[in-house]
Amino acid sequence: MRILFLNHNVVGSGTFQRAFNFAARLVSRGHAVTLVTTSRSARLRARRIERNGVHLVEAPDLLWGVGRTGWDPYNAMRRVRLLAGETFDLVHAFDARPAVILPALAAANRGAALFMDWADWWGRGGTIEERSGWLVRTLVGPIETWFEEAFRTRAVAATVISAALESRCTSLGVAPDRVLRLANGCVQPDPHRPRRDEARTRLGLDDAPLLVHLGTMHPGDATLLFDAVRHARLTRPDLRLALVGGYRGRLPDDRVLAAAVRTTGFVTDDDVALWLAAADACVVALRDTIANRGRWPGKVNEYMTAGRATVMPEVGDAATVVREQGTGFVCSADPVHFAAAMVRAIEDDLGRSAAERRSIEVAATTLGWTAVAARLDAFYDTMIGRPAVPVRASA
Repeated sequence: MRILFLNHNVVGSGTFQRAFNFAARLVSRGHAVTLVTTSRSARLRARRIERNGVHLVEAPDLLWGVGRTGWDPYNAMRRVRLLAGETFDLVHAFDARPAVILPALAAANRGAALFMDWADWWGRGGTIEERSGWLVRTLVGPIETWFEEAFRTRAVAATVISAALESRCTSLGVAPDRVLRLANGCVQPDPHRPRRDEARTRLGLDDAPLLVHLGTMHPGDATLLFDAVRHARLTRPDLRLALVGGYRGRLPDDRVLAAAVRTTGFVTDDDVALWLAAADACVVALRDTIANRGRWPGKVNEYMTAGRATVMPEVGDAATVVREQGTGFVCSADPVHFAAAMVRAIEDDLGRSAAERRSIEVAATTLGWTAVAARLDAFYDTMIGRPAVPVRASA
């Protein structure tokens, strides 16, 4: 098939990674895939390149910063014009902001079967409540919610990243048999990844127990993590935490955490691999919120690929996979239980080793991108040819 993917994120960030990994695997399965996303810097002209067989179009955008996330009307209109002369068998909209949904509907009007993906709970009590001030929540929140919900029944079928979004999708009127729950996948584990002792030597680390957190956190989730580390150090005062990558929040200045927490700032992919290899276990901090139930933290996939046990509260679908597949340690979403899971992860050598082996197995098989993309391809085959507006009889 000729397939069009549409994503609002700046190239390389956010849901772009989900869309691009699906696109690359679908190309390897014989499809021709065009992925349109937002350029990091271009304001007037689009850029077209080939990457891993995917025809990648970086659309220009007149906004900047957090505004460069699918809201610019110019971005949306440029996409419509760029694609006006092309026809596709299928268009898959990754979320529903204007720069995605407008060209998606235009492609559907030219005969493409419309699919919609839902990978984050932004509006109606979701992420916008977590990250925004009162003015943004009040003015932008209703707009975000409307775009998120208004077009779901226009599609032939939907893919969602979590059970929470599956339930929300069907509550809007999409028939349950038209919804496929589809987690993010893992890249194939590297058989030549560094050993723990080798990685620590290269990073200049000692033998103290080390937990690694990769990437960003919501402020409330960071508070949960820091509180848990304080509790864990009551039992294991030698415990260390490394915040690797993009964490830009404020660090607590109390003496306990000042001795325990290290931030790296931006690091290369090679250094990320070293930090993950050096870890005794890796952590994900999630409070039990609507936004966290709706999302899938991509860092879980990276931990599995690196062969590391994951320690996280049992919130959302990723935690269910960690528990059911035995790839780590899950707990209640409070500092005391989170701390206990951290201590167990560094002290239970047999349990940690078993979780590391299972992580590699799961990343290489059932949760590998190849397997996850095969499920998506089969879903396309099942749904193509069915009429749009898949509304339940009771809706």
